[in-house]
Parts: sequence; C-alpha cells; structure tokens
Amino acid sequence: MSKLTQSLESLNLQQRQAVEHTDGALLILAGAGSGKTKTLTTRLAYLIEEIGIPAQHTLTLTFTNKAAAEMRERAMALLESTTQAPPLLCTFHKFGLLFLRFHIHRLGRDANFTLLDSDDCKRIVKKLAPNLTPQKILGYISSCKNASLSPESAA
Repeated sequence: MSKLTQSLESLNLQQRQAVEHTDGALLILAGAGSGKTKTLTTRLAYLIEEIGIPAQHTLTLTFTNKAAAEMRERAMALLESTTQAPPLLCTFHKFGLLFLRFHIHRLGRDANFTLLDSDDCKRIVKKLAPNLTPQKILGYISSCKNASLSPESAA
C-alpha cells in the first residue's frame, strides 16, 4: 500500500472530500489541531499522483515559514515520483517576493532588489534623521503609502 493510499484512508469524511475535490479552487478553514496540514499535503499528493497534475503547476500557500517547512516535508514524503520538479509550497510573503522578482521587469524595474524589514528601516531612518523618532517617520511613510501618495507629494 502506498503512503498516499495510507494517508487517504486515515482521513475523516470531510477531509477526504476536500482531498478529492478537483473542480476548481478549494479553501480549507479549520481550527488548530483539526488536520488542515494533513488534509492539504494529502490533497497536494493526490492531485499530483492520482490526477496527474505536474507538481510544478501547483501552488500551496501558508502563513508561516514553520508551517511551510512542515507541509513541504509531509508532502514530499507522500510523493512517489521524484523525477519531476517539486511543487511550489511556501508562505504568502515568499510567493509575493517570487512573483515580484519574476514580473518586476513589467514595471521597468530591475529584479535585483532588497527587501527591508522594520529593523532595517529604523536603522536607516536613525542615520538619516538622528534627531527624529524613527517610529514617527516610518508611521508617516506608511500613511503616505496607504494613501497612494507619490514621494514628491509626500515631501
């Protein structure tokens, strides 16, 4: 018995229905400890192994790096065929970054950019304006971005 078959047989009715759903997109919302990860990883393996969808044509998203790593490990353990490219299984943020790097040329920009986290931004603001509070400046920048103001308008 394959690992996928064993995993399918261990699911409850609702989980099995979610795994075998192939008509369009599927959103799974459930509480902690309800088997979401098991359902999603089994579904991914089912779509690849049973339905024949190429792994590189799938996208599975989650919120945290820890959850993505766990899901990737579980899904890869269920997949029998290792000759094809692996499925894209990552966080929403990682996918956004990959998407931006792949399509940023459409905006006339270079794909060689760096993302700054909040600590990076605070350090930069402190260097540029040592007499001002970084949180106040960053708050103003954030409100300008939310209002879709250009840098010239914000100045």
